[in-house]
Amino acid sequence: MIQFRAIWSIIKMFRHRYRKQLIVITGILIVYWMQSCFYREVDYIFVNKNTNQKCVIPNMDPLDKSILQFYLHLDPVKCEQTPDLVFVDSKGVLHVNQSAVADSGYRDVSCSFSVIKRLDDYEVKRETEVHFGKSAYVEADFFLVKCKDDEFRIVYEKLHHTIDYKSQMQHHKLLNDSKKHLNVYIVGMDSLSRLAAERTIPITLRYIEQDLGGYIMKGYTKVGVNTFPNLVSLLTGKVSYSNELPPHVEHLDPYPFIWKNFSNSGYATMFSEDLPDMGTFTYWKGFKDPPTMHYMRPFYVALDTFGLPNTKRAFLALENNNINLGRYSALCVKNTPKHHFYMNYYKQFIEFYGNKRKFALGWLNELTHEYDNLVQLADRDYMLFFKWLKESGRLDHSILILMSDHGIMQKAIKNTLAGRTENRMPIFAIVIPPHLKTKYPHIPRNLNTNTKRLTTVFDVHEMLVDILESDFQRSKNPVNELAKLPRGISLFREIPERRSCDDAAIPGDYCVCDSYEPMDAKSAISKDIGQFLVSHINQALSKHGDKCAILQLSEIKDSFFVKSNLQRRRENEEFTLRTLFRSDPDIKKYLNVFETRPGNALFEALVSTNDNGSYDVIGRINRVNKYGNQSWCIDEKFSKPLCFCI
Repeated sequence: MIQFRAIWSIIKMFRHRYRKQLIVITGILIVYWMQSCFYREVDYIFVNKNTNQKCVIPNMDPLDKSILQFYLHLDPVKCEQTPDLVFVDSKGVLHVNQSAVADSGYRDVSCSFSVIKRLDDYEVKRETEVHFGKSAYVEADFFLVKCKDDEFRIVYEKLHHTIDYKSQMQHHKLLNDSKKHLNVYIVGMDSLSRLAAERTIPITLRYIEQDLGGYIMKGYTKVGVNTFPNLVSLLTGKVSYSNELPPHVEHLDPYPFIWKNFSNSGYATMFSEDLPDMGTFTYWKGFKDPPTMHYMRPFYVALDTFGLPNTKRAFLALENNNINLGRYSALCVKNTPKHHFYMNYYKQFIEFYGNKRKFALGWLNELTHEYDNLVQLADRDYMLFFKWLKESGRLDHSILILMSDHGIMQKAIKNTLAGRTENRMPIFAIVIPPHLKTKYPHIPRNLNTNTKRLTTVFDVHEMLVDILESDFQRSKNPVNELAKLPRGISLFREIPERRSCDDAAIPGDYCVCDSYEPMDAKSAISKDIGQFLVSHINQALSKHGDKCAILQLSEIKDSFFVKSNLQRRRENEEFTLRTLFRSDPDIKKYLNVFETRPGNALFEALVSTNDNGSYDVIGRINRVNKYGNQSWCIDEKFSKPLCFCI
């Protein structure tokens, strides 16, 4: 009893002495509790219940107001300016950079390397230091270089990479590439939708379409929630987490990844991925043995293990908002932007194997996995990488793919009207060599058609099988639309317009297909939309002065209400007070086909309602009939289909 009274006295004394502090702390805890209940973002859950209907691919504006608020233009990456004291040449030989050493002021510099050896997917070790004079060929892909001056001080220490092709060619029989046996270069970026790519890497996309003659799939849709199921289906053609594949609780070595088939067909193979703590396959147990001939994971594990240093990732969220606290970017390792390691390793693989057949899959996470703006910092680098491929002739016998697994995963973004669609529709672009277009004209024709069709990783896998087997003729045969459509249809073959999410094995959680409900073309709202669109055209043409006639609405040909089939399931969502006070804006979409005079031009456009009681044009107004020489007086690409010259 005495002890209890003593303890109570101490509590009363503490409460009296620190009363103000207790009130402040209690207040902070209450505010934190209220903030977590009200402001905390949760995943909005949407399910498409019309997955068995013909897919109408959503036409979205990359600059949609609901998502544009998250986009920022960032300052360029700033790294250290000191040059490397060593470099690897185009033959894979390590050299001391004599000019850099001379400029450094260090005297009697001597260098050594330690090979980085992979123990498993999670551990590496440094082997014994090997001193070299001016140059050496390192029989390993990754090694740590140290250089010391005349006082034995370490003046340079950095992890380097190469492609040890000589050792591999002693153990593998590699065959030459050709017009029949094509290389495959897959360049992947995590969490990047097609529309986000249009906002953040426009230089790259423009180069793919205009300079490389590539194709961008506007109906490409994910089949799983995150990277693992989508990449597994890409590489195996199987449904992840199903009995089609071995249990994923063990190492993934037994999985029938298609790079094994390419390797058995005389291809050199490579898989590279950054951010080892969130690796696609090591999220489970990874691989017991390296999955490909060249495997970049040990490089990134070594960066973390040996503190060489790795990036200060805590600062990346700030840099994503263009707040730079440090002298140099957190995306740098000394003088090198971190994504350059990935790109340079990819380039070395392509360059060192010359005319040998090659299959490469690269996957970049750090710039995109958690951030929506950082990838713009690599836009020009990607373009230059693709430009190097073209100008060096390395695309002559190659298929180039730029792709992602899904869109941005940040809840605040994917809960917006545009974001929920973007999350489900990643970027997918493909470039094929000119000779393939000439010899098999059905392939470019089908690819162009398929840019507007519902597509998935299963279709990409079937295309990879066509490339593996060098069979470019079977895709000429149309799919039997009277029978059940196959889950995967090669992108080289025309994909039926009637394809549904069920046909393509896209679960209802990820199916974004809209549907069209016909409207009365003579209704007041149809005419109102038509008048708005004609005014929009006239406004766009006003910059050309009096060269173009002022158009008038002649007739509404067709009008449709565009219905989103994604239905929200609030009962399955985690509760927060935010959901009580925030609802989706009531935005409606319409498709209008109309004719104008003079010229009898036929146009088609998609519009959405806005807060001002009017409409916004989604994308562009498209001319759907021929215009011949009606627009002879102007040359501007986007205005030419709209103008009737006078």
